[in-house]
Amino acid sequence: MDYGNLFRRSWDIVWQNKYLFILGFLAALGGGGRGNNFNYSFPNSSSSGSPNIPADAFAEFRDFWAQYGGMVLGLLCFLFILGIVFWLVRLAAQGGLIESVNRIEAGEKMSFGKAFSAGVARIWSLVGLNLLLNLPFILVGLIFAGISVSILAAGSNSGMFAGNASPFFGLMACVGLLACVLIPLGIVIAIIQPFAQRGLMLKQLGVVESIRHGWQVVRENIGDVILLGVAFLMIGFLFGFLTFVVTVPLAFLAAGPFILDAIQGNEIAFGVTEVASLAFGGICLGLLAAAVNSALTTYRSATVTLAYQYFVEKQA
Repeated sequence: MDYGNLFRRSWDIVWQNKYLFILGFLAALGGGGRGNNFNYSFPNSSSSGSPNIPADAFAEFRDFWAQYGGMVLGLLCFLFILGIVFWLVRLAAQGGLIESVNRIEAGEKMSFGKAFSAGVARIWSLVGLNLLLNLPFILVGLIFAGISVSILAAGSNSGMFAGNASPFFGLMACVGLLACVLIPLGIVIAIIQPFAQRGLMLKQLGVVESIRHGWQVVRENIGDVILLGVAFLMIGFLFGFLTFVVTVPLAFLAAGPFILDAIQGNEIAFGVTEVASLAFGGICLGLLAAAVNSALTTYRSATVTLAYQYFVEKQA
C-alpha cells in the first residue's frame, strides 16, 4: 500500500468537500470513537482492616432519595433520551461519511444532505451492528448496575455495610477482574468495527455478514491494518499536541484576572469581569476542541474508507 498517496488523497477529498467536516463534527458527538474504560479503586493491601462507612451514611442517602428521588430519575431519563438521540445522529453521520468518500472517489458529486440521508437509510443496520459488537460490554454494565443497586438497597435496609465495607469491595474486585478480561476483546472489536461498518454501508451487507466481512478484511491485511493504527496514533498525538499548544495560552487568558489576583496576593473574587472571562475562555476552548476533534474524525474516516477500498480490490 502506498501510504503517502493514501493520506494525501484522503486530505484532498476532505479539503475539497468541506461539508464533510460537518459530518465529522456530528460523528464525533459523544466521542469520536470507542472507549471501554474500567477503573476501580481497591483497598490498600498494606492497610489494617477494611475501610469503614459511617453507620448513618445510608440513612442520609435514603432521606435524600425520598426528597429528591423523583427529580433525579427525571433528569436521568432526560439525559438517557438525549444520549440516544446523539448516538443515532452520530451513527447516521458516520454512515454518511463512509458513503460520501466512496462516491467522491468514484467521481460522483455529493452534498451534506445526500450523505446524511445515506446514513439515515441504513441507521437501523448501523444500530444493530453497534449493539451486537458491544453486547458483552452492555451485559457487563447491566450486571454491574444491578449489583450496585442491590448492594445499596440491602445496605440501606439492613445496615450490612455499617462499619465494614469488605463485601462491597469484594464485589467490585470481581467486576474489575471481569472488566480486565474484556479489555483484549475491546481492542479486537475496535479494529474490526470500522471495516464492518464499511461492509454494511458500501456492500449493503447484513449485520452479521458485515462483522464476518470486517474480520476477514482485518485478518487478510493485518500488517497494513496495524501500520494504519500506528499512523493514526501518531496523527492523534500530533493533533493533541497542537491543540495543547494553542489552548494553553487561551486558558491563561481566560484565567488572567484570577492569576493577577493570586500574584498580587489579593483575595480571589468572582466578579462580573472574572465570570465573563471564564465563560468566554470556556466557549473558545470548547469550540477549538470540537473543531480539532471533528477534523481528526473526518480525516480518519476518509483514510479508512480509501484503505478499505484498496483491501477489497486487492482481494478481488
